[in-house]
Amino acid sequence: MQFYLAPMEGLTGYVYRNAYHKYFPAADRYFTPFITNKKMSSRERNDILPEHNEGMTVIPQILTNQAEDFLSLTKELREYGYDTFNLNLGCPSGTVVAKRRARMAEYARRVSR
Repeated sequence: MQFYLAPMEGLTGYVYRNAYHKYFPAADRYFTPFITNKKMSSRERNDILPEHNEGMTVIPQILTNQAEDFLSLTKELREYGYDTFNLNLGCPSGTVVAKRRARMAEYARRVSR
């Protein structure tokens, strides 16, 4: 069985992941809080820096409804050594739903790009 730590909005940044990993090292993967911009903010970049996530398998989570933004972010994340990404297609958070950010699943043609 695999154990993944899912992100919780505003809580599970790299400080939380490191503390959790120290006391409960059984997690196989840790997903970051979602990255929503075409380019990462300094806070988002700080959260995914390899030196802030040593000894853990961290998967950056991207939240967008634009294929171009997804591709731009994955290109930037690859520069930090990441080769696996989680595309959030339907976050139930009120702040996400209100901004219509995770609605890519509704647009099958965009997903296939």
